[in-house]
Amino acid sequence: MGGRSAARPAAALAMAFLSLILVSLFWGGHAVVGKAVEQQFAPLPLTVWRFTLTAVCYLPFFGRFRHLFRLPVRVKLQLVLASLCWAVLYPLFYYQALRTLSPLETLLLVNTAPLVAVLFSFVFLRERLRGLEIAGIVVSFLGVAALVVLEGVGSVAAGTGITMAIMSALAFAGYTVSSRSLFQNLPLFDVLLGTSVIGAVMLWMWTLLSGQVGYVSTALRALHPSGWWQFLYIVLIVSTAAYALYGYGLRRLPAGIASALTFYPQVLFAAVIEWVWLGIVPQVATLIGAALILGGTVLMRIRPKRGSPSVPDMGTDDAV
Repeated sequence: MGGRSAARPAAALAMAFLSLILVSLFWGGHAVVGKAVEQQFAPLPLTVWRFTLTAVCYLPFFGRFRHLFRLPVRVKLQLVLASLCWAVLYPLFYYQALRTLSPLETLLLVNTAPLVAVLFSFVFLRERLRGLEIAGIVVSFLGVAALVVLEGVGSVAAGTGITMAIMSALAFAGYTVSSRSLFQNLPLFDVLLGTSVIGAVMLWMWTLLSGQVGYVSTALRALHPSGWWQFLYIVLIVSTAAYALYGYGLRRLPAGIASALTFYPQVLFAAVIEWVWLGIVPQVATLIGAALILGGTVLMRIRPKRGSPSVPDMGTDDAV
């Protein structure tokens, strides 16, 4: 019995790591697909319709809102903050960065989010990471830095794009930290539903206040058939399936580790997708960065001995 009970946390941790790697794959593809969609869609209508249709995907779970109405005020405010970071600030800054930077360049800059998440989680959640976890994050970030230096991103990228990418990283780090306790203490689909629907409402409110309702409402007409498939990938895979996997992993791993596992490998996946889809062959800088990024991911995967106080709380099974 003891062996079986010990195997359960290990299996759950392995599933959490695997889910976040899958998220990284899907979100790495998002950078390339998002760049293509932006040829037909501006950042605001793309973001508004992305989360509007994502909210529609959760229509069968709308009855769960009764749980959210009964939450304490502090938790409701935390849910609103997470929704603002996830569905409004992060994607708007992200898509704006993609307008002037390549997908790989954008990901390189946005990949500073895990380090910011570590700082935020220490300040606000008092989470302490193990030495190997910190080393893994640093090694992976060195891979990102190597790509920045060797590719010469700063010499060719527009200053506005760089600023937008950094703001996107800050927004995602804020989302990771603000949502971690939500995923730990609330049923998974309550958080997914709440952040997606509240985010969509916020986006439409901003559209109304900025006087762009007509422009946003008719923007879908500009999509070509191929654009529709790319847009549906963003809605169904990036915002719905991958988001659920991210919540599953974030519930079981520290915020900094979850963010690192999600973000750092995205560079590799984006480079492969660019190669296969766009014919852009990875350069030596990409290979060097890839080695460091994967090495850091391996370091973060090494678990401490049983009984270590740094092992993350596994929580209870998600209620669906």
